[in-house]
Amino acid sequence: MMNKISYLFLTILFTSLLFTACSLPDEEKKDVLKILEIREDLSNKGQTNKLAVIFTDSFPNRNEYLDQLKYRHFYFTEYDYSINSINFTSYNPLTKKASALIDFDLLFKTPEDPAPAMLLGRLEKVTLLKEKIGWKIDNIEEMKDSGRKIAPQLVHDIFYPLDTRKTALSNNDFQLFESVIHADFASRDELLSDFKENAEVFSEINYAIKERKLLSVSTDEKNAEVMQSFDLAFKTKEGGISEKLENQKEVISLKKSDDGNWKIIGGLR
Repeated sequence: MMNKISYLFLTILFTSLLFTACSLPDEEKKDVLKILEIREDLSNKGQTNKLAVIFTDSFPNRNEYLDQLKYRHFYFTEYDYSINSINFTSYNPLTKKASALIDFDLLFKTPEDPAPAMLLGRLEKVTLLKEKIGWKIDNIEEMKDSGRKIAPQLVHDIFYPLDTRKTALSNNDFQLFESVIHADFASRDELLSDFKENAEVFSEINYAIKERKLLSVSTDEKNAEVMQSFDLAFKTKEGGISEKLENQKEVISLKKSDDGNWKIIGGLR
């Protein structure tokens, strides 16, 4: 009798472990991804009351977690949680739980800082539970030593030539534009020549940045990549015809020059 009970116990244990390694079905994956997207959106808006709805009652220190997020939005002048990738690591249909490893970036700016600080490539393990009404977040475990912090001053220095370029485009200022283009920029002469030609053709150029994201910084802090989305509007001098390009994207490479200033070395068209 004992052998039969032991055998039954081992069978159940083995089956449970086997199910744990199951892949999350595609239909369930869509629902889980939607919950994680909602969390990203509500976290950035600081809407903790709505965020509480997608957390389970068993979420550890639930109220404390939500209060901390509320305090962050109260203190930081800028705050952005941005998911880079989601890797589903386990799914157990018996317990109706799924786990995901999330790679994310975190941006936050205090009133005293010249620019936001950034955490790039931070990792967290998110556990989700399927209840009767659908999936909810059951736990979030942030890996404290993961990722890399980029100090506010460095972020400011990297973004500075991008803001300078924006000013140069708006004012048709060739010298200002030339000052932020690195000497090693491929086809630099052609780029500068194009700027002069555009200044002769267009009476107005409105380059409006909608989103900016620091993608990477080299370990020696001498190279960086930044993604920008923007709208571009311009008016020709001859005839005054206006045109607009919306939702454009560019990935700009920057390099620290010998004089210590960051300059654009690639990515401009």
